[in-house]
Order: sequence, then structure tokens, then C-alpha cells
Amino acid sequence: MVLFGLKEHQRFSTRLVSSVNLHLAVLNLFLFKFGILSHPSAELCELEKSLGIDPWFEFMKRVQQHPDEEQDGPFCLKGTNIMDWTKSSDVALYFANCNRKGEGAVYICDATATGNTLQVDPFGFILEKMHQEGNAGKALGVPLMFHPKRQISNQRAKNQQAIYFAQMDLRVDLETIWREQEKGLENKTIVIKLVLPSGTESQVNDYLFSKEITTDLLYPKS
Repeated sequence: MVLFGLKEHQRFSTRLVSSVNLHLAVLNLFLFKFGILSHPSAELCELEKSLGIDPWFEFMKRVQQHPDEEQDGPFCLKGTNIMDWTKSSDVALYFANCNRKGEGAVYICDATATGNTLQVDPFGFILEKMHQEGNAGKALGVPLMFHPKRQISNQRAKNQQAIYFAQMDLRVDLETIWREQEKGLENKTIVIKLVLPSGTESQVNDYLFSKEITTDLLYPKS
């Protein structure tokens, strides 16, 4: 979005989203960042051998959970293609209400309705597949869910009860691709949007405080 001068709430036009050239441009910028400019550390690669962790997933998770650490990085394409969701409705409510002025929303995803998207292949394999199939003009498919059994302990991710969806087509957001996927399903809904009415900010904050869902909990210093 930064590269195209778009603000956080803005989206590409329908004409641009349909463009194969945009798909290739964004995809290859992403692959240039992850694989050329940046990659897992030697320490993470060693932990893959000793602990069986996925170094690329751990690297992506770190970037996503700690975006402040890459503000001074060498490339203006920020973030990753993974979005951290949460298994906790209260945690989701916290982020939906954070600094809210007006309406907000909580999105609920039924991961069982997305099909067989829980990924067992290493993240590096997925990146290579994105490179091969994307540059061959093939569709990259629906978002994939990553929740490896073996992960490096991250207190922030643990407290946020994080789980990660990786977007394959970088031109569109998760809701857009899931809505399209729903059209081919019978009696199944992948994503539900719950609107938080304007004027309920303080009420939600009081509820979260009563449940001890605080900034200190979700962003621990250690």
C-alpha cells in the first residue's frame, strides 16, 4: 500500500485487482523482500535441526508480531503475507475497540468451512510454490492457515492466542477472497462480520477490563 500511495483503509480499484500485471508486481516485490533482502537467521535454521521448528514461519511470525522492529529496515514494503488472528473472542474485541471512534467490527472465521487449509508444508516451500505458480500465471488459491505444533515460545503470541492466515493473492484482503469462496459452498459461511455500534466504546472497555484483557496482558514487556 505504501508503494502505491494508498492509505491503510484504501483498496485497489476493481480494474487494478483484475490486472495480472499488478499481481506479478506485488508478488515479486513480496518475494524480493522475503528470500532476497531478508530471510531466517542462522540461529533459526539451527533450531530447525534441533527442535523441528519451521524457520520461515518463525521469522514471519516475529515480523508480524513486532512490526516496530522493521521500521528502520532496508525496504519500504512493510509486513508479511500472514495475518495474526486470535482464538479468543475477547482478544478480538480488544483489537476491534482499540482507539475506536465510531463503528467497529469483529470478524469471525469458521476455519472448518475454508476446506483443508491448515498447512503442514514448511513456509519456505509455500514461498517457493508462490514463486513458481504465480510467475507461471496460475491462481495462488485461498488463504492458508498456519499453526505448527512446534513453535518457539513467544509470550505476546501466547497471550493473544494467535493463529495465522497467509494470504496467497496479495491484491485482495482475506474477507474478499473468503466471500468469493463462499459462493461455491452450500449452507456454509466462512466469515461473519459483527458490527460494534458507535457510542459503545466505553461499554466495551469496561467489559474488557472486567475480563482482565488489557494492553499489559496482550503486549507483555518480557
